[in-house]
Amino acid sequence: MQPNLNTVSEFYRGYVECTNQTPLMEQFNQSIHQLSFIMDGLNGEKADYRYLESKWSLKEMFQHIIDAERIFSYRGLCISRGERQKLPSMDQDEYVMRSDASSRELKSLKREFLSLLESTILMFSSFSEEQWRSKGWVGPFEFTVSMLGYIIVDHLNHHVNIIESRYI
Repeated sequence: MQPNLNTVSEFYRGYVECTNQTPLMEQFNQSIHQLSFIMDGLNGEKADYRYLESKWSLKEMFQHIIDAERIFSYRGLCISRGERQKLPSMDQDEYVMRSDASSRELKSLKREFLSLLESTILMFSSFSEEQWRSKGWVGPFEFTVSMLGYIIVDHLNHHVNIIESRYI
């Protein structure tokens, strides 16, 4: 169930607005194929490419997608289980800087991404309607589990669009 945009903070609204009427679980499955197809078409040299010196390499972008999905999935789990503590936000640039993604093999990043996304799909498809509507806080923002699912998918789509337009 797509979240009501009026309840989504402005910071994350762009991700949720990008969703279409396709069911979320189907969008998750489409996402697997999109990024997997991109990764299959790359070699090691291209995976280290940056379109500007100050921008992330493709390997760093892939690692960022993995990290963000893992964190948003964890948040979904916590909120679905009734966590009352405010969950921490993250500094994406600090995470990328400390990831050492450039030393990783593209094959390893792809394997991790596919395994993680499969796990994410299994977890989100296990949630009851009540769990989908559960609310919790991350930093200054209130989320529902539903919002987090849509943010995961659209965060990936956002980066796929950047990859297609600026990297390949």
